[in-house]
Amino acid sequence: MKKLLAILCLLCVSVSAFAFAEEDTIVFGGSEPTYLEPNAPAVGGPEIHVVEQIQEGLVRMSSDGTTVEPLLATDWTISDDGLTYTFNLVPGVVFSDGTPVKGEDWVWSLYRARDTETSEYRFVAEPIDTVEATDSQVVITLTKPNGAFLAELASFNMVLGCKAYAESMTEEEYIMHPIGTGAYMLKEWNHGNYVLLEKNPNYRNADKVKTQYIKFQTVEDDNTRLMQLQSGQIDIMGDIPASLMDVVRTTEGLTLKTFESTQIRYLLLNTTIEPFNDINVRKALLKGINRAEIAEVVYGEFGGATASVLSAAHTKYYNDALEVTPYNPEEAKADLAAAGYPDGVEFTLYSSPNEVYQQMAILLQSQLAPAGFTVNIVTQDGGTIYENAQNLKNQACMFQWSDDYYDPSEMLGWICDYDQSKAWFTGLNDVELDELQAAALVERDDAKRVEMYKELQQRVYDNANVIPLFHNSFAYAFSDKVEGLAVDTFSNYYCENLSKAE
Repeated sequence: MKKLLAILCLLCVSVSAFAFAEEDTIVFGGSEPTYLEPNAPAVGGPEIHVVEQIQEGLVRMSSDGTTVEPLLATDWTISDDGLTYTFNLVPGVVFSDGTPVKGEDWVWSLYRARDTETSEYRFVAEPIDTVEATDSQVVITLTKPNGAFLAELASFNMVLGCKAYAESMTEEEYIMHPIGTGAYMLKEWNHGNYVLLEKNPNYRNADKVKTQYIKFQTVEDDNTRLMQLQSGQIDIMGDIPASLMDVVRTTEGLTLKTFESTQIRYLLLNTTIEPFNDINVRKALLKGINRAEIAEVVYGEFGGATASVLSAAHTKYYNDALEVTPYNPEEAKADLAAAGYPDGVEFTLYSSPNEVYQQMAILLQSQLAPAGFTVNIVTQDGGTIYENAQNLKNQACMFQWSDDYYDPSEMLGWICDYDQSKAWFTGLNDVELDELQAAALVERDDAKRVEMYKELQQRVYDNANVIPLFHNSFAYAFSDKVEGLAVDTFSNYYCENLSKAE
């Protein structure tokens, strides 16, 4: 209890109580996290950006998002049957509070990722059957072979936590201020204003970390973020809409840079109710959407129309033979009439108030009108839209997807697995598609997996229940003083090499 009280007192220290030089602090502007532990009930981009600096896993994805590389594991072997993974550990690693890492920490952490019922990401760890560990080795046995498992281990939630530390407090306390072995540790969380991280003095590569403090400043509005970037209040802002890119380009002292992403914007159609229970209506809708125009308006040169639910960042798995259905509203209208809808089709499209989604909704409404579709736009908060989609209450809604790990099985698993997700909240039960996805997941021959996932992309497109609209790169604006910014294809920050000139 004394340890816990000391920790809580430290977290309550005001930033004004200690001084730090401006050049020793790099400030990101963005949304505020809800929790600071990856297996907490609600985790998204704001949480992941912070957590990735504090906690580490056995492996991680390379900054280009294409390769699984060692992190707290030095190397590993896989049994001939594909069920047992043995990882040798980096020796002498300690948590930020100085506590040595023990085998029991790994057992507790990996079971926590698998068994925490309130975690939205426990599915990533579901392949795990058993975990055994010593201070030098971790042995994971799977329930069945899984070609994606190494990539899953690189997910942000498959990280090491300190068992004794977590058990010294309540779950509610732990998910607000965990400790880890990463380059940074939590210094202060001033709720509503910022999260301040400090260089971890016990980090094994602390001498290579260039910046003492990383600050995540809460700035919800894009225009406000840009003004603060221009004034020097923040150093980096991400996910810039196309409408602000020219301002960044013409502002002295600012740089606009893009990083390849796995992000896809897409339209979900509820196939259990009218009108989208009719595949002919869904196929007509394809012809009534001008994806190139949507991509251009929303993301400018950094967006591109796509026919695949996978981003081209998936390289070898991406089906580049898929072609975007040409925009042809006249033909779409004729197809509707032939399908029994001579007077057209009316439906409700649910959109979040976010600027990007509002732009997309209005464009879809305008494009689909001459194709015979009357689109009624209803604005709701993202949480409500998500919940209603889960329960198949929406006719149509829009989401974005950015993979949590580098394997096509994640995105396609949601779309193809009816039992798990009702085909990504569309209610389409394609048994053959589900069987192909299940076979691809356990296939260990890489060449066969590639062909299976390309076939899956084609079949998803043919079903037209999930309609990809466009993909986009991650656009970041930052001060010219900042060096070493690296963002992977999953929008994770690599902060170890970040620095700022005086």
